[in-house]
Amino acid sequence: MLSPLERASLLEPPEDEYELNQLTAFSEQDFALIQQHRGSANRLGVAVLLCYLRHPGIALDEGCQPAPRLLRRVAAALGAKESDWDRYATRDQTRREHLVKLYAYLGLRPYRAEDGQAALRHLTRLANQTDQALTLAQAMVSWLRERRIVLPSIGVIDRSCAAALTLGSRQVYARLNDALSASQRERLDALLELREGGKLTTLAWLRLNSERARGAAPQLERLRVVEALALPSNLTQLVGPRRMLEWARSGDGMSCHDLAELEPQRRMAMLVAIVLQARAALLRMLQNLEKLKAIDALSLPTGLQNLVSQQRMGKLAAEGRQMKPKDLAKLEPRRRMATLLALVLELRAALVKEILDLRERLVGKSLEAGEFV
Repeated sequence: MLSPLERASLLEPPEDEYELNQLTAFSEQDFALIQQHRGSANRLGVAVLLCYLRHPGIALDEGCQPAPRLLRRVAAALGAKESDWDRYATRDQTRREHLVKLYAYLGLRPYRAEDGQAALRHLTRLANQTDQALTLAQAMVSWLRERRIVLPSIGVIDRSCAAALTLGSRQVYARLNDALSASQRERLDALLELREGGKLTTLAWLRLNSERARGAAPQLERLRVVEALALPSNLTQLVGPRRMLEWARSGDGMSCHDLAELEPQRRMAMLVAIVLQARAALLRMLQNLEKLKAIDALSLPTGLQNLVSQQRMGKLAAEGRQMKPKDLAKLEPRRRMATLLALVLELRAALVKEILDLRERLVGKSLEAGEFV
């Protein structure tokens, strides 16, 4: 679940210089504990283990090499050599004995199986709100630190996050399905059936991007089909826009056959996300078509954009965007006409581009998370 960089960020000493200085600034009590041990290698080893138990909160395993920047600072603080660590690292029994003393000194205890079960319950609740593995891993680390529990291996943390994400997803699927009536679920499943007298399923037809689907009429027909599903208005708020976006992206890459093969609760979630994505794209497209219709009603001569250089037209439009209507009204008539024309042509080009983009999104490119709300 976690990338190598994410793993390192969880179990490495702090990168920040100030935080690293604070970590290696031993108190008198720390020094007294460290000095109880004979030999510079033992003293260096105890001090390094002490730092790692404080942050990130792990017991450095046998054979592990501490971060050079931390080892360098600790060695300098004790007047030891960095090479002393190599002698210490070979004595695993000594390391274990030192860890027992340090656990007692810091009030820590090792990670146990029951801690994993409690952490999983905590992470599962969080996984109802996010599907980001790193967020869950950071939450698990914080949860264990608050309870003075030494962190387990990164593999244990990774597996805990994966389990929490699976359980959390199931709970979110169930919550969304509970918000749908039996008839709404039936109508969603019917999207995967062939249209009457056609060769396409209703969902494939909604996604269809063809030359015949131009203009407002085909989009209105699609929107009527979507609205006829009569889905609850709070579905996005129920699961969160980010998760809805992730479902839409997952659904984008699936054929109708793939969707039909999904476990029922997950299939409903994918279909809801796809439908809400289609609805958002259709509404936006219809709004843009209305704006485009208003611009075309001006009946401007064709080829106006070719009378002036593109750079000059862009500069006029940029100047116009900075002006309020009253400022534009004060301009000399010819300049006002030129500025207004540049603004209108720029807007028309932007609308055409966005309409084409929205048609593509109906086929499978997702909207942003905020557009589902």
